[in-house]
Amino acid sequence: MKLRYITCSDPRENLPTASVIDLLKLSPLAELGVQAHPSAMAQGKPRNIWFNELLDAVKSSKTPLNIALHVNYGWCDEICLGHVPDEIQQFLKHQHPKTNEPLIRRIQLNIGDCTYVFDAKRLATLIKTWDKYEVILPFNQNIKQKIEQLKARGAKFNLLFDGSYGAGIAPTNWQVPVYKDIQFGYAGGLSPENVADNLAKIDTVLPDGYETWIDAEGRLRDRTGAMDISLARTYLANAINWYNRRTK
Repeated sequence: MKLRYITCSDPRENLPTASVIDLLKLSPLAELGVQAHPSAMAQGKPRNIWFNELLDAVKSSKTPLNIALHVNYGWCDEICLGHVPDEIQQFLKHQHPKTNEPLIRRIQLNIGDCTYVFDAKRLATLIKTWDKYEVILPFNQNIKQKIEQLKARGAKFNLLFDGSYGAGIAPTNWQVPVYKDIQFGYAGGLSPENVADNLAKIDTVLPDGYETWIDAEGRLRDRTGAMDISLARTYLANAINWYNRRTK
């Protein structure tokens, strides 16, 4: 197994930009998954202002840093109908000043089981225009049909498996990749305490050399529901330590 990213999801505007940058600098595998939806991130909202400041700090970093955009709710609806909201377009325009590569390289569309609108033809057409980005979709049995519709239309994307359907529960057994031509990542109940054990379990269901990533969110939060940087640092450190031992 080869780890591509160790993702910390749902940082919020309460976090100092410098702390977030320091977190990302812990490892080339570290990635920040920022939740984007209109109620929190529309133009002029605190998270919009904070995120633009964060992107400016990433531009200034001498070290390449990994930022992913996790799109939810109304903005996910719009994208699933083939339209990219203005705020998302502005975020995606940010480029590294030296390489002209996008600062945001991965876009995760959190398509719901049955609550979101969905037009497979329009979404597939849009995804085909996003050739600079890696598009990620969730995967579970409830939305498998939607995934099949997109795949049949030639859209290129990867999948994030969460067998607990967002409930934050780690499974006893992790899902074997379903499609040969689509990479699987893994989420669900990952925490600083159990990430090493779960990486070992994930490793057992993957072919040798398979590229994957992991994503933690709920168990990186403090009592207020915001990301706890200290928990995120421990989660990253424990995952990195396991991976370094595994690859020696």
